[in-house]
Amino acid sequence: TIGNTTVGSDGSFTATLSPAQTNGQTLSVISTDTAGNASTPVTVVAKDTTAPAAPTDVVVSDDGVTVTGKAEAGSTVAIKDASGTTLGSATVGADGSFTATLSPAQTNGQTLSVTAADVAGNPSSVATTTAPDTTAPAAPTVVQVSGDGETVTGKAEAGST
Repeated sequence: TIGNTTVGSDGSFTATLSPAQTNGQTLSVISTDTAGNASTPVTVVAKDTTAPAAPTDVVVSDDGVTVTGKAEAGSTVAIKDASGTTLGSATVGADGSFTATLSPAQTNGQTLSVTAADVAGNPSSVATTTAPDTTAPAAPTVVQVSGDGETVTGKAEAGST
């Protein structure tokens, strides 16, 4: 029993539940008279206002085509790029695992955000993961050797060596 109360003279009642039921739980409500006779149970479903936990164990495949991880069973996982564009989504299986296909593949060290939304639409907090960097930089340009032959200058991808 998570709550009980006495029905008022007008036939209405309000029972306080402890703990509060905020995750789509199914409850049975029974009325019992002073002689101990119980009514037929009536079922009611509590609203789901509880967000799922953030996805965990999130990994981008070596080829950048899929993202795998764990989240609340039955929730929908969305993978987005830094600009908020959805690159892929998947429904989480009964075992809590998911595999989402990305389009396009992410192979340049991009940071991706991953969220889960339960059936009621409650969003989780964001988990992040980084795609592998398997994309070679463009060839250097404007390459010149100094007049004394001691240095080479040019332009290339920032941070490359």
